Amino acid sequence: MKDFGKIVEVNLGESKVKERHPEEKIIREYLGGRGLDVRFLLEENGEEVSPLEPENSLVVSPGLLTGSEVYSSSRLHLGATSPLTGFLGSSNVGGDLGARIRQHGIILLTVRGRSENPVFIWIDETGVEIKNAERIWGKKTGEARDLIREQVDESAEVGAIGPAGENLASMACLMFDDGHAAGRTGIGAVMGSKNLKALAAGPGLSTVGQDVLGTEIMGDYLEKIRSAPDYEEWSRYDNSTSVKWVDDLGAGAVKNYREPQVEGVEEADGRSFKDLPRHTSSCYRCPVHCKAELEVTRGPHEEETAERPCFEPLVALGPKCGNLDAMESIHLHNRCNELGLDSVEAGSLIAFAMDLYDRGILTDADTGGLELDWGNPDAMNELLENIAHKDGWLGRTLSQGLKSAADEIGGEARDYAFHVKGLAMTAMDPRGFKGSALGYAVGSRGGDFTGIYARPEYSFSPDEAEEEFGSAKAANRLVEAGKAELVRKSAVASAIADSLGICKVPLLSLVEDYGLDLTAELTSAVVGEEISSDELFLAGERILNAERLFNIRRGLTPEDDRLPKKFTAEELESGPAEGSVVDLKKMRAEFYSRMGWNSRGEPSRSKLEELDLRGFVD
Repeated sequence: MKDFGKIVEVNLGESKVKERHPEEKIIREYLGGRGLDVRFLLEENGEEVSPLEPENSLVVSPGLLTGSEVYSSSRLHLGATSPLTGFLGSSNVGGDLGARIRQHGIILLTVRGRSENPVFIWIDETGVEIKNAERIWGKKTGEARDLIREQVDESAEVGAIGPAGENLASMACLMFDDGHAAGRTGIGAVMGSKNLKALAAGPGLSTVGQDVLGTEIMGDYLEKIRSAPDYEEWSRYDNSTSVKWVDDLGAGAVKNYREPQVEGVEEADGRSFKDLPRHTSSCYRCPVHCKAELEVTRGPHEEETAERPCFEPLVALGPKCGNLDAMESIHLHNRCNELGLDSVEAGSLIAFAMDLYDRGILTDADTGGLELDWGNPDAMNELLENIAHKDGWLGRTLSQGLKSAADEIGGEARDYAFHVKGLAMTAMDPRGFKGSALGYAVGSRGGDFTGIYARPEYSFSPDEAEEEFGSAKAANRLVEAGKAELVRKSAVASAIADSLGICKVPLLSLVEDYGLDLTAELTSAVVGEEISSDELFLAGERILNAERLFNIRRGLTPEDDRLPKKFTAEELESGPAEGSVVDLKKMRAEFYSRMGWNSRGEPSRSKLEELDLRGFVD
């Protein structure tokens, strides 16, 4: 690992670019991607840093294996103090930009300060350059990417913010080609605050690390991916068909979690548009090909071309808002992409507003005349524009995110703002998935699934769960037993995938390498020295604890490791999970203990010493 890339420091305020090499120890301990991001944020961003001020450092890191010959080694991680939550901003994205950056010899890019005029960062074989983006500012994401290519290189890979980021909407994201989004925690707003329109890179110089094509381990990995039971489903539909799956299990988010199931859910599911012509695409070196561009041949948006949404946006803009027309969900998702709005967060905000409107908490005067009836697509389209541009009182209020919007509206509104740490909860009602419930509560970036990836609670057999997590009950999604260890190991595996830069779809959804044995073999092959699964697990623990320290620095308390009261106090009233409610306190206490944290969720002195993190504690 002696020469696994350089650190490039960009100061936008001074228009300067510097390079240096990281210590080998840091690469060994944090790998790359998510791990390196939080390691440098601990140094750069103190508790006094305001998310939308120049002092909020943005860090961008490909994974240690990103750009190598390992299948699906495509991922890029971005981090900053989040304008949406105030805690750790963390976003992981696929596509090809991560591989390009890594193949130009960069393991970490840090961006400080604020440019006086709009700019973008360009990376090619000559180095890193700050380029003028004044004629690109104000453009939607697709047009911005095209204009940047005209300026630098037609083959450039580009991640750009849209109007939402420029207007500092707190859930703004970056958009890449083929519908890839760096979303959820408002990194797009951080870029907007710096007058930074985009990140772009030309073709890479060479693949990363050792040549592993044709090796036994690579053949074994590919065979395991393609022979996985869900491989054909992912390749054909991505996970868009999970809309009906979660409804069938009685754990949907219908009308802002009012109901766990809805009649007619088939029309909101990915199979409802399997007839649409599609052009599949993939990230760097991915054999799954789960992305697709659709040709819309029916409905009100006929003749549009659109990126196929995956499960989470289809739920957030579909049943969560009372909309069962997948054609409208596809259109709304792509509107979010062009505006640079996180579609999961945006859909959750609209569902919240519709819920309040239905209850009479918001009136026509509050909405500016928008009729926010459940499933009204015209109102949803207009509200997306209002949020991205901060138009009108409601648009400005919602652009702050669920927590801040509910606080501003006041009164009963807080009861219907379903978030954790300020981040909107995702598609699965936690009462129907107790491991995911715990993951929502303790996750470092808030109420989201992918940072923990507690999939084994419904994909493992009881025997597999007994072997991996020490409890057969860990594989029963409706009980709390066994979930603390399941979430701990799932969180570590997720952190390692994000730090190595390997996509979780093949590694964790298909191959299910939660023990990290195969991951360790792939890592060893690329870096050219033996890396054990135990070493990776320790690195994953270090990364999770570093994220915890960052959030504690930002004021995190056990009260933030919570779920909205609805899910801990109200039983599900119908469906396959009827009667289920989350007993969070017991699971959380056991999780803290297994993590080596005290009763307040703070890493113990011995745990910090074990992980070499004592230097980050006052």
